[in-house]
Amino acid sequence: MMTFGLAQSLYFITYNIYFERFYIALPFIVTGALSGLILYFFARYNAAKRERVQLFTMLGFSLLPFSLLLNSSLDTATVLSALTYVGLVMSSVRVMPQTYKTLRTGNVSNLSARYFSLQFIAGICGLVVELTTAAPSTAHLLMFIMLLLTNAVQFGCMQYYRMRPVMA
Repeated sequence: MMTFGLAQSLYFITYNIYFERFYIALPFIVTGALSGLILYFFARYNAAKRERVQLFTMLGFSLLPFSLLLNSSLDTATVLSALTYVGLVMSSVRVMPQTYKTLRTGNVSNLSARYFSLQFIAGICGLVVELTTAAPSTAHLLMFIMLLLTNAVQFGCMQYYRMRPVMA
């Protein structure tokens, strides 16, 4: 699912750079870099060859919508706006099942407090900046709100289950 995280960050980064909203691209650069680093280290040190091929294939399919930009009959601004909604859906597909699994099982052994803290800070900064723009993007607002909620839930669960005494 980190391939989705990387791809959706690239969708939002491209949108923001195209529309010269450089300041709002920063939270996506942070989240994209985190997703990219996690994906890189997993592929390099933990993934079998078959898993590496699957990751590369998933990343390729995730980035395939960028090929719409090659179609000269489609407006670039419209395509990039649509890609932000695709990124929002991809992000939902990526984080909602993990959040549900954490809530249901209480297994927090593979979660990182630093990761969720950085994601949460990026979400706060992005939401504040987006709300102060002249024409806020609905996809961006929804993305930042979802980022804040899911990371807050994950971080809260992680703190709760790590502090809770183990049942014997």
